[in-house]
Amino acid sequence: MKWRARTTAKILLTRKAVYQEIWGLLRERASAEVDAQLLSAQDVQALFKIGHSTYYRWIASGWLNPTRIHGRHYFQKQEIMALLEKRRYRSRGGLG
Repeated sequence: MKWRARTTAKILLTRKAVYQEIWGLLRERASAEVDAQLLSAQDVQALFKIGHSTYYRWIASGWLNPTRIHGRHYFQKQEIMALLEKRRYRSRGGLG
């Protein structure tokens, strides 16, 4: 009966190691994809040339809609670029 317990333990350890390896690879891939598509709060503040308080005021007013990941704000790059273009257009006299 002991040989069965040892064999089962080896299989479980091997399975755990495989799961950990797969999980690590998926995490790396996901973070690379997220980095390419998302902008951080600091990136958004730099793009719009706004301060910290203006940034949070825009979030409170609903003009910016962040995605929270581990307590940090991130934004879809396409949405921010569209808002930036809209803001530039408005500063030239468009969109009232």
